[in-house]
Amino acid sequence: MQLSKLEDLAYQTLKKNDLSIFKSKDIKLLLNIDKIKAYNLVKALKKKGVIKKAGKRFLALSEANDFLVGININFPSYISFWSALNFYGFSDQMPKLIFLAGVKRSCQINNFKYVTLAKKRFFGYIMIHGITIAEKEKAIIDSLFLPKYAGGIKEVMKCIKQALNEIDINKLVNYALKMDSKSILRRLGFILEEFKFRGRLLLKLRRNIGKGYELLDPNLKRKNNFNKRWLLDVNY
Repeated sequence: MQLSKLEDLAYQTLKKNDLSIFKSKDIKLLLNIDKIKAYNLVKALKKKGVIKKAGKRFLALSEANDFLVGININFPSYISFWSALNFYGFSDQMPKLIFLAGVKRSCQINNFKYVTLAKKRFFGYIMIHGITIAEKEKAIIDSLFLPKYAGGIKEVMKCIKQALNEIDINKLVNYALKMDSKSILRRLGFILEEFKFRGRLLLKLRRNIGKGYELLDPNLKRKNNFNKRWLLDVNY
C-alpha cells in the first residue's frame, strides 16, 4: 500500500533514528507536529501495516525483531529460559511465547512472558545485535531455577547435554552459586553427574545443598524416587 508523503517521512525518520520501538509522542516530536496530527498519522500507519501495537503505550515498526520489542516494552529485561536456549541452538523446540527475565512485575504482554527475578539474580546477560539476552550459562541456570519456563526439567537436561561442548562449566557452577538457590545447586549437580562429570566442581555444589528433599521438577508430581547424594526426588 502506497504511503503519503508525511507517512513516508515518519517511517524514514523512525528508521534513521533507530526507533524500532517508540511512542506516539516520539512521532510528534520528531516531525514537529501537533498531538492530533500525530494521532491520525499513527492510525494511518497502523492501518497500512507499517507499524504495529507493541504492548501498552508502545508501537513498533512492523519489521522490528520480536526480541527487541520484548526487551524494550518492559525495561530492564533480557531474553532467557526456553527462548534463549532455542536462540543458542540448545533446544530444537520453538516456544510460542517469548520468555524474558525482568525485575519489575508484569503480566503477559502479547506473546511476551516476563518472569520476575530478584535484583540479586538479575545478572549474566550480554548484548547481541542490539538484543539483551542471557549468556549461555545463565540461560541454563535460569531454566534450572524455574524449569516450567523452559519446557520442564527433561527439556532442560536435553539442552544441557547439547550445550556441554560450548559452555564454560566453571562459569555455570559459579552462576549457580551466585543465584543463592539450593534447588539450582541440587538440580545442576544431579544433571552433571548424570552426564559423567566428576571432580571439585561437584564438591563445590554439594557443600551448599542444605538439608531435606525437594523435587527435581517442581511442576511434576512426587515419585518418592529419592537421590540421597543430591537430596532430590527424581520425579521426571
